[in-house]
Amino acid sequence: MASKGFIELLRFADLARARKSGRHGGQESDWQGVVFEIGGQRLVAPMGQVSEILTMPEFTSLPLVKPWMIGIANIRGRLLPLTDLSEFLQVPSRLAQMSQRKVIVIDHDNVFSGLLVDQVLGIEQFTRDEYRPEALEYNSPFSPYNHGKFFKDEQDWYIFMPSLLVQDLQYADAAL
Repeated sequence: MASKGFIELLRFADLARARKSGRHGGQESDWQGVVFEIGGQRLVAPMGQVSEILTMPEFTSLPLVKPWMIGIANIRGRLLPLTDLSEFLQVPSRLAQMSQRKVIVIDHDNVFSGLLVDQVLGIEQFTRDEYRPEALEYNSPFSPYNHGKFFKDEQDWYIFMPSLLVQDLQYADAAL
């Protein structure tokens, strides 16, 4: 319940920024995403692919799994596998303590999973005119999950697609 409240707080904060700046949200051409950082890379995931944001929950470690599979948590009666996204992508996290990091929960195509990221920065809105079909560099560990970018406020906002991550066979195979 509290985690859904966190998403709502992010939406209210975005609405307040929109009103203050004179921007009108909710237009058909708007695209909203959850902005997060991992290993110093700022990314944005589509709102429709993020079901909630959590602080690091209590979890139970699992035996015989790859190092990036942290464990499993009970979230309102559902078992949530927790993945350290920085460990999976082999990108060093900027935060040493796991308790300071956030969990982005995805629930896509019968895959319910929590992605541990360095921080969640909020919700950002973009227009179709700001979209560019330009990908991250090929050698970036994020490139297989990237679907273009938005260019806004003189910066690039690369799109991270959790739906592409859950289709990755390496991600699906966490057993040793």
